[in-house]
Amino acid sequence: MLNPKLNLLRNRYFLMILRLMIAGGFLWWVMRDLKFSELSRLSWNAILISFIAAAFCVILQVSLTAVRWLMLLRGQGIHLSLYRVLSLTFQGSMFSLFMPGGAVGGDLLKAAFLTRETRDGRKIEGVTTIFLDRVIGMMGLFLLVLLAALFCRRQILAFGPEIRFLVLILLAVCVSGLLAGMVLLFQDLFFRLRWFAFLLTKADALLHGAPTRILNSVETCRRNRKILLPAFLMSFLLLHPLLIFAAFLVVLGITGKFPPPGASVLAFALGNTASVAPVTPGGLGTRDKVMEVLLQSFGTEPSVASLTPILYSMVLMLPAMIGIVFFLLDMRGNREEVGNNPSESADRKEL
Repeated sequence: MLNPKLNLLRNRYFLMILRLMIAGGFLWWVMRDLKFSELSRLSWNAILISFIAAAFCVILQVSLTAVRWLMLLRGQGIHLSLYRVLSLTFQGSMFSLFMPGGAVGGDLLKAAFLTRETRDGRKIEGVTTIFLDRVIGMMGLFLLVLLAALFCRRQILAFGPEIRFLVLILLAVCVSGLLAGMVLLFQDLFFRLRWFAFLLTKADALLHGAPTRILNSVETCRRNRKILLPAFLMSFLLLHPLLIFAAFLVVLGITGKFPPPGASVLAFALGNTASVAPVTPGGLGTRDKVMEVLLQSFGTEPSVASLTPILYSMVLMLPAMIGIVFFLLDMRGNREEVGNNPSESADRKEL
């Protein structure tokens, strides 16, 4: 009796439906505080203009994320065109939102396409760049959150117990993520210890040397000062601030003025941090509720605090829409290529 239930919990489509239901529950929870009588007084032209400006920021951010990944690929001696990297990055956004597995599912699909296009002997290094790209991005976000929290420490301590506990949990996740990233990037120091070296030897024996190759590819990026540090600074100083500025533009369209900088940066950054958890597709709902709660805690009007994350999530879904276009172009190109080379059709079907 127990086994069918366990099998159901392992079914990725059941999990996807469950996550969509959780996202819907969170979104309903956020929208419950909306007062539609107040929405009639809003300037919808201003909201539309701010929405378009925020969309530009988000699309630019995803495009620059592709450039960051391209830097890591070049550091491993893997040469893909900028167009192809852009295509895979936007398709990853689409898979993260619409496919089972969330953000990890998007990375897995990117890895599948990348291994098909990477020459033999460099496939592990190519896949490692996807993982490393995500780690660098998360470290930039976590550092930004911790600095904003340091700036707003007095306000955080003045929160009610439940909200303060939520913020402290998210801050603990950021600290843990930063430490884990540092361990990964400086793993050569840890694996000098006897027990770590022993575990790595056993893992290599089981996985045919793959763990060492992954760690070596990470080490290659770390030692190249023209790759790792610029990639991290790009995340910390440009990519995540662009996403936060997009949220500022949404608030500007709703209220006609920018929100208070320190508190709003923390609210938006913590919302994006909460979206990392694979609870809902693309963080939809989870991010919205965390943002709404924090904005209200910082003194934002309830209706504004509820409408802001809803519009912001709509903006964040646009890269997934662009990813659909790239995916359809890929499918069309694959059909034409298979038509010209019938012998490759079996390989395409396996992918």
